[in-house]
Amino acid sequence: MKSQLRFGCRLFLAVNEPFQQIIKRAQFCEKHGFDSVLIDDHLLYGTEAAAAPEPFTTLAAIAAGTRRIRVGIAVTDLVRRHPAIIAQTLATLSNQYPKRLFLGLGTGDPMNQAPFGLPTIQRYSRLREGIGIIRQLWSSSIDKPQSFKGRFFTLNNAYLQAGQERQPVPPVYLAAFGPRMLRLAGEAADGWIPHCHTPATYKMDLDTIRASTRRAKRDLDTFSPAYYTLCSIAANRREADRNVLGPARYFLALIPEALKKIDPSANHPGRIWEKIPYPKEQRETIRKIAAEISESDAYNTVIHGTAEDCIEQIEDYRKVGCKEFMLTFVPKGGLWASANLLSQIRLFSNKVLSGY
Repeated sequence: MKSQLRFGCRLFLAVNEPFQQIIKRAQFCEKHGFDSVLIDDHLLYGTEAAAAPEPFTTLAAIAAGTRRIRVGIAVTDLVRRHPAIIAQTLATLSNQYPKRLFLGLGTGDPMNQAPFGLPTIQRYSRLREGIGIIRQLWSSSIDKPQSFKGRFFTLNNAYLQAGQERQPVPPVYLAAFGPRMLRLAGEAADGWIPHCHTPATYKMDLDTIRASTRRAKRDLDTFSPAYYTLCSIAANRREADRNVLGPARYFLALIPEALKKIDPSANHPGRIWEKIPYPKEQRETIRKIAAEISESDAYNTVIHGTAEDCIEQIEDYRKVGCKEFMLTFVPKGGLWASANLLSQIRLFSNKVLSGY
């Protein structure tokens, strides 16, 4: 008997798709046994194929259009959004949809910050302060105002009146990758939601989180290690490989730290978004870097192949501590091709989820 795992599905819209499609996909995932659905928080994606609707209003529409499935943001940051606004938004949604919300937080990507005149430095310190403020405000009331003075944020007898005290607060997952972020996840978060790991590198980073959790005298059993990754399932391995290889390489090209962690010999010039100001040149450069990434590096970080292949890979991550998979399905035609998306989700449900 396999231990219980949870499975989520990332939802997205391609450019020119009607908004209602994202609701229909959430309903489809709920019908086919997924535990959660998640959406990004992007102002732009760096590709002309994607749409980027405002995430929290989208999340509210998804929650209203479904009945039981968990819904969340994976992830937002505290550069573009003040922690008080995040706290109010999640408290409001949690009151409307009790025990169905989760919040993913990260330092953010300069690709979604620099073009809008937002700071791209000291992002970790902003996040560290901001998590504390969010939790303070979730426990605040007119009778329990909160004060705090930090480098970036200040509270002066502040409190929320979103009714948050009547519902359990949502769990907070951190998109942690570097050493400081991993330690912060263990100290202050309820879960972990990284990209681009092999089972071996996942275990290495989770060990760092667990050590931090123990130092903070927190309960390891309540912490939820997740994995946010690409997935392509098909009747034969070759078709799934063909679908997922390009996007898997592209993800690694976007996150040079991840590529170096799984393959120290890999060549990458660093974060392109911080070095090249022009979007077209950025995309061309990333594509060139992606094309040079080895197939094995790309395949070793994703769930792909036949149902049996997918189960074997899932088990590899489960054995090193992963409890939750948040999957971006890649259909024939690429990441933003929606024609075969639901058939992939259905196949995964029938052949993989049914075993868990």
